[in-house]
Amino acid sequence: MGRKTKKFILLAPVLLIIGILSFINFPKDPDPFPSDEQVIERITSFFSEIRPKIIQDRIFLDDRHVFVPFISEDDGYGMSFWVWKNNEWIAASVSGGGQPMVWNGGEEAVIMWNLNPKDEVGEISIFVKKERDFMVSGELATYQPRMGMMHRIPLEGKMYGAESFPDHWQELIKQYGEIQSSDGQNEFLGLEGGLQVVASFHDAKGKETFPHISFTGNSYSTGDEFVEAVIQVHENELEGKY
Repeated sequence: MGRKTKKFILLAPVLLIIGILSFINFPKDPDPFPSDEQVIERITSFFSEIRPKIIQDRIFLDDRHVFVPFISEDDGYGMSFWVWKNNEWIAASVSGGGQPMVWNGGEEAVIMWNLNPKDEVGEISIFVKKERDFMVSGELATYQPRMGMMHRIPLEGKMYGAESFPDHWQELIKQYGEIQSSDGQNEFLGLEGGLQVVASFHDAKGKETFPHISFTGNSYSTGDEFVEAVIQVHENELEGKY
């Protein structure tokens, strides 16, 4: 047996394994989303303290990201965020409560919520705000004024949902980031630390309220596709008119 033949025999199993692994991990289009029964089974198998009973809906944010609100066995209102990754559907984030959360999808940001009807919320007001800043680095001094924007989401009896930020928000946030990058100010005034997303809540009569039931419950995350919780702010804490 020649030396070349021996080398081929030794390399063949290695090449076969590499080929199989490449085929398994080769990116493919998403499979159909799991059934309600499969969603419940997967959530309870990974997060045993959260036990969904009824899947309320499945809202596709795009073809690889899905928001799934649910009602749990203890009649809580929770939600989960799914992502198609490594050729399978993964529950990247699961919460036993319905506190609003934001997913930054790159091209657009989406806010998701599932409020308990017992909280009697009629409207969510979402704010993107940034406090004024003054920074000095060497001989460079930079001042940025306060910025604030508000968007109202009337619930109209539907206590769960997902909504993209308004187009002008998206454009302003994008321009803000580009300006900071060109000015070399990211270290001090970067988007991640500069802009805040907060919310206030009102009942059907327009009175400010706090959905304390919806803000309770355990939450878990795999660390993939980061979803950020939106904190509540009282309107008397906000500066200026919205």
